[in-house]
Order: sequence, then C-alpha cells, then structure tokens
Amino acid sequence: MTDIGEKTPLRAAIDKFCDNNYPEEEIVLFGEAGGDCYDEGFLGVAQRMNQVPVAVYDRALCINALAKELAADYNQYSDFGDADPYTDAVEYWDFNTEGSWVGEQTPIIITRFP
Repeated sequence: MTDIGEKTPLRAAIDKFCDNNYPEEEIVLFGEAGGDCYDEGFLGVAQRMNQVPVAVYDRALCINALAKELAADYNQYSDFGDADPYTDAVEYWDFNTEGSWVGEQTPIIITRFP
C-alpha cells in the first residue's frame, strides 16, 4: 500500500500513458489511486465507435496478483486458518470488482483465449 499522494512506479506509468494518449478523457482505473495489485493486470485502453475510452484489464492477471497479496497477508497473520488465497481472490474479484458498475467508464475485463 502506498502513502496518500504517493504512487507506485507502475501506477505512475499507467497514469502517464492515459494522460498522454487520452488527455481529454478520464480513464477510470481499478484499485487505489496510488496503485495496487490490479495494476499488474492493466493491458491498455479500448474504445468503441462513439463511446468513451475505457481501461482494459486481464482477469487472470488481476486475480493472480490479488491472490499473491492475500497470501502475503495470510502469512503475516496466524488467524486465517486454512484459507486459500486464490479462492478468496476469485470470490473477492467476482463480487467487488467484476461485479461493480461505475457507469460508461467502467473498465473492460477480458479472459484471454488460450
């Protein structure tokens, strides 16, 4: 987690990419403003004819990054018992991220073809 006002290097790069390529648009990103594990799943920006550009995320990359973050938390504290970080990450992602709608600027989530 970053301090308020401080960005991770990856989030700073993502913000710069969005600002340089879409200076007139607000690109809504998943996660904290300073950056977090979801930044690892950021692929770029997509746009359809006559619609606003939106951020694009890879579902598997985001879930794996979240699972790594949860595993680190589970290792730090002993009261998680037999919790499975990957299963918990999928559940959290499905309900809190993929299941959220923030209007026409809601990011796109892709599942890659093998």
